[in-house]
Amino acid sequence: MRDILLIGMPGGGEIFVILFVVFCLILPFVAIIDIASNKSMDGSNKLLWVVIVVFAPLIGSVIYFLIGKKKAEKKGAKTESNN
Repeated sequence: MRDILLIGMPGGGEIFVILFVVFCLILPFVAIIDIASNKSMDGSNKLLWVVIVVFAPLIGSVIYFLIGKKKAEKKGAKTESNN
């Protein structure tokens, strides 16, 4: 009975798991907000990225921040320089 009442602070492993879970929950929301506020991306690309992030939250978010955001910024810079 005494062991049941021993609830302590989480150790190193537990803290890592908690941070990983929080990261996996927050990253898709940040990605969707960034996609929605990206002015250099057209509507069909935004829809495609949102679908990818919704159906594969962690991998889709990481791919968006590594590939999609950079492509959109390059495309936006080219469009602005042509005007």
